[in-house]
Amino acid sequence: MLRASSHLERLHCCALRRYATYTRQPRSINEETQLPRYLRRQSEFRSSQTEHPSAKPSEKVYRSRHFDPATAPNQDKSAIKLLEPHTLSGRLKKLCDANKIDQAVAMLKSTPRDAQNTQVWNTLIWECMKAKRFNLSYQLYTDMKRRGFSPTSRTFQTMFTGLSKIENWTTHMKQLANARLIYDSYQRYMTSVKKHDPESAELSAKPLAGYIKLLGDNGLYQDIFDVYHALPTEGPMAPEELVYTAMFKALASTSTSPDATPIHLQNAAHAKLLWTTMQKSLKKSNSFEVDAYVVAAAIGALSRGKQPEIDLAFSIVNEYYGLVAPGDPPSSGRIPLSQVSLDAVLKLCNASTRHSLCAHFVKQVKSRPVALGGEDILDHGHLNEVLRARIALPDTGAAASCLETLEWMLRKEILGKFGYKLRPTVVSYNLAMAACWRDGDWRIATRIFDLMTGYHAHDFMDGAVAASPRKDARSAGKSLDPTAETLASFVRTALKSHDRANTRQALRVVEFLKADRFFAEALDGGQKKAKAYFVNKLASAVVEAVQFVSGAESKSLIGRSEMDRWRRISDAAVLVQRKARAENSDFIPTMMKQWPQEEEGKLSKYKKRHPIYV
Repeated sequence: MLRASSHLERLHCCALRRYATYTRQPRSINEETQLPRYLRRQSEFRSSQTEHPSAKPSEKVYRSRHFDPATAPNQDKSAIKLLEPHTLSGRLKKLCDANKIDQAVAMLKSTPRDAQNTQVWNTLIWECMKAKRFNLSYQLYTDMKRRGFSPTSRTFQTMFTGLSKIENWTTHMKQLANARLIYDSYQRYMTSVKKHDPESAELSAKPLAGYIKLLGDNGLYQDIFDVYHALPTEGPMAPEELVYTAMFKALASTSTSPDATPIHLQNAAHAKLLWTTMQKSLKKSNSFEVDAYVVAAAIGALSRGKQPEIDLAFSIVNEYYGLVAPGDPPSSGRIPLSQVSLDAVLKLCNASTRHSLCAHFVKQVKSRPVALGGEDILDHGHLNEVLRARIALPDTGAAASCLETLEWMLRKEILGKFGYKLRPTVVSYNLAMAACWRDGDWRIATRIFDLMTGYHAHDFMDGAVAASPRKDARSAGKSLDPTAETLASFVRTALKSHDRANTRQALRVVEFLKADRFFAEALDGGQKKAKAYFVNKLASAVVEAVQFVSGAESKSLIGRSEMDRWRRISDAAVLVQRKARAENSDFIPTMMKQWPQEEEGKLSKYKKRHPIYV
């Protein structure tokens, strides 16, 4: 032991001598023995456990000093998150958007009941309605009730609105019976809700708007009024603007054929009574406001009636929109004028044969402020009604007025804020060309041809025929191709001018635009009846024009090859006329149920028995 201690003393002395000659400060013991941080934290953690032996084993010590177990959510990560109804609705909509409706139905039926509710079923029912799966929608409606989910007011509104989208009810008569059953369920539901809570938000007549529309599409006008009279006059279940709008639209959707005239007049009289009843209910309780849609629908229904209904419609126009006819007292109006409202007003003017009021009202609209419905609401549909009115007026000069209207539309298309809405369409040019034919104004007809096509009609005149006619450079959609109706009116205008030079110019246009393609389509039988009607008129005009220019005085101005081409077009036109006569169809519209008495003797026995001719 003495030997070992002496050995340690010698080592210590040597160390002292070594550090005594070193100029740098020695490191501390802590610096020499500093461990990595993770080892130090582990040692501190162990020491904290040993220093507090009285700590309960349930108390946990966390490594992070920022972690507070009192504020952290105490959730078990191993627990399964339940599917919520809104998440299920989103998944169903994604499947339906991908046209996987059957998979969506299977998913809903196999989903746990806790994830389902009435709103989820309503979502899938509406998606099926959008896809025109009407039978499947009603099956889902029935299955929803079987699974214990009671329909709500929104469920009935979804069903009625979806069924009202059916266009051809002749193939969906079963859905009409389903709609009646749904209406009975709606009445029972509303009675039950009113019994338990008379002030419930579920009490509403809005779902009936779709049901009224589908009844009107089926011509069940008496059933519409049965639904209306079943509603209370006051309270949350009283009729409101949606119900009245649907009723007026249903009454206005009557056919205007001669066979439907009695119903047509009767519905207009009912519309007058309905408007009066609505005004009386508004005086008792102002439960809703009359908006532009109600007024426009009422004007449309009244415009098909007799003089009392027409007068009421114009008084409504004056009272609510402030449009004043000449001689009427001025009015400021109650509601702003909208596009839908102005369209109904202009159609009222033409339906009541007060054509001069069309241009008069449009002139007032141009000078109105924007807040009340000014020039910004005008579109090409409104101006087309003005063109129709000018054609219907007996005064001459309709062609010049129509040309003035077209040029105004083209100027406003460039300068106006919403000029694209005023761009003339094919219908606009056809109406203007028909006005030229009525007046026999060839000069304006060529001008309208230039505006429509971009070609220069001058390049088709005698002595100025160009091998390649000029065409103005325009942006896409501003140059339109003439239809058979346009060319028929164009050639007829040339014939009515009784000028062979104008007729030759028209035939060159017909040849250049390859109008014989219309004749080829007619011979193939692939045209609709409306188009075939104008193709037949074009064929008649071309045949007459070729015969008119075949005189001896025209031979010096027409080359032999050019005349041969015109005769080939005329031969094709003759074939179209023969086919029309062979089919014994003088392109009479299907709405005409009665044949003229002077032609009745020429009908065959089959035609006399056929419902179209009887």
